[in-house]
Amino acid sequence: MSVPSDAAKASSAQPEWYKPTPEAEEPVLKVYNSLTRSKDIFVPKKGRQVDWYNCGPTVYDASHMGHARNYLTQDIVRRILRDYFGYDVNFVMNVTDIDDKIILRARESHLLSETIASHPSLTPDLLSTSHSAFSAYFSRRVLKSLPTPIPAPGPNATALDHFSAVIAKDAADAEFARSMRDREEKWGMYLSSLAKSRDAILTAEKRLEGGQGQTAEAVQDLVEGASDVLGPWLGETLADTIADPISVSRTLASHWENKFFEDMVRLRVLPPDTITRVSEYVPEIVSFVQKIVDNGFAYEGGGSIWFDVGKFEGAEGDGFRHEYAKLQPGNKGNKKLLDEGEGALTGSLGKKQPADFALWKAKSKPGEPAWPSPWGEGRPGWHIECSVMASEVLGRSMDIHSGGVDLMFPHHDNELAQSEAYHGCRQWVNYFLHTGHLHIEGLKMSKSLKNFITIDDALRDYSARQLRLAFMLQTWNAKMDFKRDLIVDVKTKEETIDASLNFFANVKARLSEAAAKGPNADGKHHFDEPEKALLEDYHRAQAEFRAALCDSFNTPVALGVIMDLIGKVNQYFSARGRDLNVEPVRVVAEWITRMLRMFGLGEGAYTEGSVGWGKAGEEGSGGADFEAQLDKYIRALSSFRDDVRRIAIAGGSNKDILTLCDRFRDVDLFNLGVQLDDGQGADGGALYKLVDPAVLIRQREEKAQIAADKAAKKAATAAAAEAKRIAALEKGRIPPRELFRPPNVPEGLYTQWDDNGVPTHDAEGKEVSKGLGKKCAKEWKAQEAAHAKYLEWQKEGGK
Repeated sequence: MSVPSDAAKASSAQPEWYKPTPEAEEPVLKVYNSLTRSKDIFVPKKGRQVDWYNCGPTVYDASHMGHARNYLTQDIVRRILRDYFGYDVNFVMNVTDIDDKIILRARESHLLSETIASHPSLTPDLLSTSHSAFSAYFSRRVLKSLPTPIPAPGPNATALDHFSAVIAKDAADAEFARSMRDREEKWGMYLSSLAKSRDAILTAEKRLEGGQGQTAEAVQDLVEGASDVLGPWLGETLADTIADPISVSRTLASHWENKFFEDMVRLRVLPPDTITRVSEYVPEIVSFVQKIVDNGFAYEGGGSIWFDVGKFEGAEGDGFRHEYAKLQPGNKGNKKLLDEGEGALTGSLGKKQPADFALWKAKSKPGEPAWPSPWGEGRPGWHIECSVMASEVLGRSMDIHSGGVDLMFPHHDNELAQSEAYHGCRQWVNYFLHTGHLHIEGLKMSKSLKNFITIDDALRDYSARQLRLAFMLQTWNAKMDFKRDLIVDVKTKEETIDASLNFFANVKARLSEAAAKGPNADGKHHFDEPEKALLEDYHRAQAEFRAALCDSFNTPVALGVIMDLIGKVNQYFSARGRDLNVEPVRVVAEWITRMLRMFGLGEGAYTEGSVGWGKAGEEGSGGADFEAQLDKYIRALSSFRDDVRRIAIAGGSNKDILTLCDRFRDVDLFNLGVQLDDGQGADGGALYKLVDPAVLIRQREEKAQIAADKAAKKAATAAAAEAKRIAALEKGRIPPRELFRPPNVPEGLYTQWDDNGVPTHDAEGKEVSKGLGKKCAKEWKAQEAAHAKYLEWQKEGGK
């Protein structure tokens, strides 16, 4: 047996493999972090799992555009992390259902309802209560806001009379009105509430005097009309009559929580993985507070438990010192923000320092809901709620904490302090994400400015997709101005992608046509320079898209990349015409579809390889539903066939049939959402596209309006020309012999004329100058021609 040679051994050895050298640097995800005020590399502590706690709503009223900005924006970022970067996002959100705002609103609503129920008719006592409520509200909200007093109109003037004097000055004195709104941003709202209440009280007085107050309707009109002033008054004077304050608050909170989540569904916001409610975590909150006390960072005072900011700041930890106000250290002493953070019902009894804040609030007034604790009955402070619920679900730390930028200080800074005091950790949150403020047409959204938009209001004017696109056109952490120009831009982009410029419609039409035609049998690959260029553009776009999202989820740039790529495909369509290769187009369109759906812009069902962001209600069905959907198309075709037969039987012309075809294309098919582009098919026939009927109908109406405007302009031009022609003819009405005689010239201007009526002597009997004579002779000649035309026109009937 022969022995293999050294050369043979070498040839059978595994060849050396050379590690590739990257030609392009892979972008790394960086996130704008409020804790550093910079973009930090994103490093989750559990590998692919991302623990995220989001500050949820305080449920006491309808959700508004500020909520939409916050929760839609966070939903977009969440989808990017989950569906683009492939992280396993564990998303936890709280519902604040114990809060001073909820307590106030709930007890006021309850007492207003009780007042209506307990008064079958108007009474002097109820009117007296309404006057007292009006006076208290007017004094507290208006009189105390005035820099200089506005005197009442007389010594016996009521609060209603005094208010009338104030509102008259506000209406008449523009400088006063401006200065008051600068001084107190809710000034306009206060005046509106008082005006509404005044009208309700005056109407009730007239009814009572006229014997028309003996109805439940009269009571309801008064109480609901004056509710803005009556509610706070009843809350202060009758709070002790509420038997079960916890139930009253919970009823209101539950109602608005349900409404909030209904709005989120309509906005297509993903539900949280875990929802926590403050009312369900009170025992855990008590234990949490007790441990902070045991750790030496809180104290009891006046039955409340206060966080000791002075003791916490700079305190020794395990190799570190605690820091307070990590997010906004410049606001540490901001009394206004600190007071707002404590709530309207929180006093300061027992608090040692202004910066200290309540972890547990002692029950201070009747009608306030309260739970048992070692320190007596009370309720949780606002800031402690999220610390406890987040710790219970996520443990001693988390990757992401998010909320609106207005929560930075003191709420989130206090959360950080009390959580790090409890856990004894250096950093409870690794990345803090704060969504930017929302303004409406450049102004802060406010009921007093009459630019307050609820989510329900917004969804009447815009679709959920349009709102999401609008928020994506701004970076998530920047201030956003929701204005008319932005919505115009959104609708333009939506139509570019979907309908107006027909990207998806064009692609789907080409794909459908290619499928019907079958495989290309001409033996050519149809993959030439235009196709190579398109795929190069596609791969470049993918890289730029990833770079944009790695740059702290920069959706404006990412959307711009998609729009540019759509432009490249449209250019390819134009350049290639009927000779296009549909396969690279399919690849690009499917990727764009996946990316738009990844952002949450898709609607309806999605299957792998589908094109288009879909439409709500397209989930599909069979049986009778399918027949019902098909019925309208069959009816349109049947009717068209009947009309063609009728014309043919009657011996109609080709023109009649073509006119009918145009009507079928522009009316019947448009109403069904089918667009036919004549001559655009691969075989020179029509290319059909499925488009939203509303878009096609709107385009048809716009086209008809343009044609009508053009026709109207043409008619106006013709009418003007005709009027000019008639005016010129009317000038010829005067015979040339009478042109220079009164009344066509002033009396006495000329004294003698020649046989043709041309003046020869002026008013003084002197011969006219040679120049004037020539001028008059020229005008006479022109009038002679004009008069001849006039006579001809009259002979034709003046037409």
